[in-house]
Amino acid sequence: LPATRRDLQAERSLRMAEKYLRPAILEMSGYTPGEQVNQCVKLNTNECAWGPSPNVASALASYDPGQLRFYPDPVGRELREAAAAVFGVSPAHILAGNGSDDCLTVVFRAFVSAPDKVAAPWPTYSLYDTLATLQGVEMVHVDWQKSGWELPIDALVAVGARVTLLATPNNPSATIVPLSQLRELARKLDGILVVDEAYIDFANNGDGLSASFLQVLDEHPNVIVLRTFSKSYSLAGARLGLLFAAPSLITHLEKVKDSYNVNALTQTAGTAALRDGPYLKELVRKTIEQREIVCLALAEFGWTWPKSDANFLLAETGTVETATLVYNGLKARGILIRYFSSRPDLNTKLRITIGTPESNQAMLAAVKELLSK
Repeated sequence: LPATRRDLQAERSLRMAEKYLRPAILEMSGYTPGEQVNQCVKLNTNECAWGPSPNVASALASYDPGQLRFYPDPVGRELREAAAAVFGVSPAHILAGNGSDDCLTVVFRAFVSAPDKVAAPWPTYSLYDTLATLQGVEMVHVDWQKSGWELPIDALVAVGARVTLLATPNNPSATIVPLSQLRELARKLDGILVVDEAYIDFANNGDGLSASFLQVLDEHPNVIVLRTFSKSYSLAGARLGLLFAAPSLITHLEKVKDSYNVNALTQTAGTAALRDGPYLKELVRKTIEQREIVCLALAEFGWTWPKSDANFLLAETGTVETATLVYNGLKARGILIRYFSSRPDLNTKLRITIGTPESNQAMLAAVKELLSK
């Protein structure tokens, strides 16, 4: 057949195959990650500005490649033991995942199905919506209280959701919810509360454990806490997350996770990172130091933002025109930040990741130039 006819037939066959997709999949937009572009200043996806612990490189270098012919430990025993020592829980409280997104998927698989509801303060991490759609459940957005990204406890309880998701520090606002309010919400909910602590190590001036729900986890059996290695541990490319819950819940959650969901090299890297506490503290310290420098500089432009307890901030520029100008201008100069242009609740704001001193200064100089025109 001529090439054009073959192409038409292939296209027709593809359309016929698509009709077997679930209607929800055909209709959904899907999660949109931040742009991944090489050879640029990358301040758009909240990765750590510096590399991981040197212990990670040493551990990977000494790993025997011959061991890769075997499946990895399906429950990551050594990794969980290292995490238990750091976070003050038992290994039985921990499930490891292929990033905290994988841990979220486990939660959705285990707890909800139609016609259940899932709730979250809004705006927040948009992957929650994607996972709700995939699981066929209703996602209910509850606005943060307008007085300043404050937790709408009673409104969340009123939803009657089987699972309530709460990122603290929140993405994209970088704001933290006080532990006392989290505990109040946990007590009032008739359902599971998932506390997503992806950025908690940057909170409370680097004393993230003091803000973490992990210290009172055993007092709230309906609470699940999530952690990621993509931020403060600088292992975004390795894909590793941890889920903390009562051991009885972990037993059931292990039934629904993928069989070998964390590869052997990632388990090795994560274990090495956990065992280098001083390096983690130094990464957090440098990030917070740069965060303060960036905040002081952005204030000179008249921009405002909620107090940041994360490795990024959400800057209010004042107008859609200004936000668009700065975003496009930075991108043209090879500097990426995050702009939610299609979101009326966020389209005057820019989310800026804290980078190295050189990256931050390049971004600030470019913003100054753009605003001076």
